[in-house]
Amino acid sequence: MDKIIDLEDYRRSLSVASVLREDGGAQSMSADEIARLEALRDGVEHLLDAVTARHCDPEAVAFAAGRYAAMRIYRLHGRAEAMDFFNRCIATVEIADDLNLG
Repeated sequence: MDKIIDLEDYRRSLSVASVLREDGGAQSMSADEIARLEALRDGVEHLLDAVTARHCDPEAVAFAAGRYAAMRIYRLHGRAEAMDFFNRCIATVEIADDLNLG
């Protein structure tokens, strides 16, 4: 309980990220690929924040983005992986809330 967790340091310490292949194995991603995906994620979040500010309706933007994501991830990876992805997203928010980060 007395340990402080620095999420940025933790993320940096994870030098190798893994993604699941269709055969159930894992493949490593290069640092460049990780940086590209993080930049893409940050860019999409910035666009969604801008749309939210413009339309003053964060709930509608969240539902529209969530619907798009859920449908696309389901089509690309199937129900189990889509549900797992959203469960991990929710767990991340819960952890951030518990740590008062977000």
